[in-house]
Formats: sequence, C-alpha cells, structure tokens
Amino acid sequence: MNAGLDQLARHIAGPLCTERAGGDVCGIDWFDRVGDLVVVDGIVGWMTPELSRDGPFTHEVPPGTYPVYVGGRDYSSKGVSENRVTTVVVPMADANTIVKAEWDEEGYGDYMRLDDYACLWDERASRATLPHWAFGDADKSEAILNIERIVKSPEVLATRGKWPNVVVDPATGANVLAFPIAGDGLTGFEARDHTDEIVCLLLATQ
Repeated sequence: MNAGLDQLARHIAGPLCTERAGGDVCGIDWFDRVGDLVVVDGIVGWMTPELSRDGPFTHEVPPGTYPVYVGGRDYSSKGVSENRVTTVVVPMADANTIVKAEWDEEGYGDYMRLDDYACLWDERASRATLPHWAFGDADKSEAILNIERIVKSPEVLATRGKWPNVVVDPATGANVLAFPIAGDGLTGFEARDHTDEIVCLLLATQ
C-alpha cells in the first residue's frame, strides 16, 4: 500500500465517518496502520466474542490479505491514561478505486452491542477460537482467554500499537486483531465499486 491510501484511510475514519454516522460515533484523535487481516472464508466482523451469540453484524469480503487501520482516543480511567480504539478501516482496493466508490447511507440501522474490547476476524478465525463464552463447566477457549489477558493488560492499554494480532488457524493464516474499545455499540459502512464489489469497510463505535 502507499501514502495515498494511508491519507484516504485517515479521511474515511475521520470526516467521512462523522458524515455517514451523523456524528453519532466516538470519533478519533489519533490514527495508525496496525497490520493485515487475512480473510479466508469471506465473512468479516468486529465484535466482542462473548456477545457474538447475539447475532453480530458481518460483511461479505473476498478472500485475501488486507491492511487494517485504526483510530481512537485517549481516555482516563482512575487517573490512568488508556488508548482505546473507536474506528477501523479495511481497504480492499487502491485509493483511486475507493475514491470513486459509493458508500452505504444508513450503516447498520440497528444497535450492535460491544463490551470493553472487540476482535476483528473472519469466520475461519472466529470458528478456530470457539468457545467464545463460558457455559456449564466449560470455560472460554484458551485462545480467547489469552487475547483477553493481553488486550486488557495495563501495558497494552497504555501503549498504542501493542494490540494482539494472533494467527489462530496456522493452516490458512487466519488471524485475529483485538483492540480495547471505547463505546458500547457499533455501526458499519461498506464502499462498493461500479460492479457492486466491496472495496472498503468502515466500522465505528458509538
């Protein structure tokens, strides 16, 4: 990717996100590229694993490896500064294609609940980390427990860029990117080109 795409992603996370969501988002003070998302099964979502039983919103995305950008804000909790992510941008095409694309008008049009942190993953990675919640005598999977320990640790909350990026299906490279978040709800928008192919994904907390 290139500087043009970096600048466009920043614009999408800032002014375009505010325009599309009508200001009903947490907003950003900083913005970074954080790695790549490997999409194997074509269904992508950003969700709190424990709440994924509630039927989270997802997006159909062509298999591939895509850059991930995040924006966020610094929050104070009990006198300690915490870096929390509020916005995710996943471009799937070059900057010129995305600029010409059409964005959703309504977003999710409903409320999707988040809690404290959220995982960006495709369906393959989601299945590889089951179970996502405790039930009966069974606990969450070790993968989820480990991601939780990392993403909620004081070191990660205090330092941008140390968020978990974990390959959970070695055979395919499917991975999980997890972030501490601000807000307790989520909306999302897709940009599509003239052939109706998705070319960019914008997700923002509320």
